[in-house]
Amino acid sequence: MKPLIAVMLAFLLSACSKSNPTGPSQGNDTTNVSFSSQVQPILTANCALPACHAGPITSPVAIHEILLPDSAYANIVDVRSEEKPQYYRVMPFFSDSSYLYMKITGDSRISPYARMPFGKAPLPSSDINVIKAWIDQGAKTN
Repeated sequence: MKPLIAVMLAFLLSACSKSNPTGPSQGNDTTNVSFSSQVQPILTANCALPACHAGPITSPVAIHEILLPDSAYANIVDVRSEEKPQYYRVMPFFSDSSYLYMKITGDSRISPYARMPFGKAPLPSSDINVIKAWIDQGAKTN
């Protein structure tokens, strides 16, 4: 009788440990990705940094300011890349043809040495998946 109780208790404990009563994390949920609450925070934390895409560099080209929260969406969706004008920075519904996605995944069509964020570890796959899902869902401004 004791072995049966032990097995049942182990089963119950393992089932409980895998449950998530609060649901999936909003940050990594790729069901209906929100630009403002999921994508922009990734850009702000990893890309919109001084001397990167939000830095103090003053130049006629706004490349260093394109990922600031107030202007990021307008600066990346349906806008051609300056480095590779044959690609749009973000082409809604086509992550594999979007320059942003190519940069964060190290796509060889860009350059094997130009993976972003530059000088930092690659983005975690969960962040890359959020950006990919957002683009593939139409890159909505939500």
